[in-house]
Amino acid sequence: SSGINAEYGGIETKDLKETNSMIEEFMLLANCEVARHIEKEFPQCAVLRRHPAPPLTNFDLLVNAAAVKGVEVICSTNKELAYSLENANIPGDPFFNILLRIVSTRCMMQAVYFCSGLYPEEEYFHYGLAVPLYTHFTSPIRRYPDLLVHRLLAASVGQDKTYTELLDRNIVNEWCENMNYRHHQAQLVQRASIALHTQLYFKDKCLDEDAYILFVRRNAIVVLVRRYGLESTIFLKAVESTVEFKYEEEKCKLTVGRVVMQMFDRVVVQISVEDCNIQHKKLRMKLVNPIIPGVSVEPIYVTMGNKDEAHVPKPATIKP
Repeated sequence: SSGINAEYGGIETKDLKETNSMIEEFMLLANCEVARHIEKEFPQCAVLRRHPAPPLTNFDLLVNAAAVKGVEVICSTNKELAYSLENANIPGDPFFNILLRIVSTRCMMQAVYFCSGLYPEEEYFHYGLAVPLYTHFTSPIRRYPDLLVHRLLAASVGQDKTYTELLDRNIVNEWCENMNYRHHQAQLVQRASIALHTQLYFKDKCLDEDAYILFVRRNAIVVLVRRYGLESTIFLKAVESTVEFKYEEEKCKLTVGRVVMQMFDRVVVQISVEDCNIQHKKLRMKLVNPIIPGVSVEPIYVTMGNKDEAHVPKPATIKP
């Protein structure tokens, strides 16, 4: 190991090939087929995975934000949502569709493991994949639920013996609840790991980068830096008390003084590591452009005298 003080050469986006998508499709098909088989053989104790349909009100933000950009998103069913997202494009802005998909995932419910004998069949449905039955089968070397599914499958085809606990739906349900808890904890650890290594990369750096507004709040914007895949909340605390904030939730719009900001707008942010507390260092983003008096900070090339280190601010959107 190179240790905690390792230098990072750079960050790049993972390049996904067509073969990645092909393998993913085959894995999904395998999971669906195994789910059908074990549910048929063990209807009271099959380990499955369900994804509840979200309330339609969850999509209000997505629909409103898309409408502001002149794009219609229909969310009555998962099929209509998938079709809307597939066709939601803005000429000249290829990243818009990706942003829309990111926001759509925030509207979803959490997928969970469950024991088939404790839920009505109509609740087995997986909303995100649009399949009636689903489980995790393809990764037993890294997921415990897959091991349980393999044991059920092996017993169903006479390749292994089953045991009492595996056929007790109450015990299997306890396992599923624990797996859901452990899965959530693993997600938190993953996020913490990403935060740590992101801080290591940006240590002693201060960069200006293009970003997109993902969400608009009453006194803040949530931005996504495409180059690094970083997301952060920028609180717009004005030094000048005369700056007025106007938040319009249905229009996904925040007006600060004479500057208007909406979801999916492009901005320029400044990225650095805040180390005022040595035990709680964190990545911090500040708004560079649009220029809001008392809120925005100077670009790097102004503060450091190197124009190559930053973006030249673009004209802000000004209310007439």
